[in-house]
Amino acid sequence: MRTYTVVAEREPGWWIVQVPELDVTTQARRVSEIESHAREAIAVWLDVDIADVAVTVELSTPVPVRQEMDEARRLLQEANGMQEKAGELAGDAVRILLDDLGLTMRDAAAVLGVSHQRVAQLAARRRSIA
Repeated sequence: MRTYTVVAEREPGWWIVQVPELDVTTQARRVSEIESHAREAIAVWLDVDIADVAVTVELSTPVPVRQEMDEARRLLQEANGMQEKAGELAGDAVRILLDDLGLTMRDAAAVLGVSHQRVAQLAARRRSIA
């Protein structure tokens, strides 16, 4: 069984499905229909049974969409880094309250405005990093 690569690009109302290797084009309304429509078009073009045709679908992403997603991923990565840094700083604050000032976890929680369970998590995290 031969596998063909098909490229689907969105146009208003349709996915335009191309098989560059065969210069065959078809269309589909939904992504879920692309594979079956492509296999059918290839089978007709080659005059073979549809069961003998396999396809790999590549969805063409418009440049503006790709740019937005790249920026979204960059921001998410930046946010994850900032969240990690915030956790480190909160752990440092807990260490100071517990170790340097001798507060109990409940007292440290009251000072920080968090639950004593959160203080315990941050304290455990600081110990595992150290």
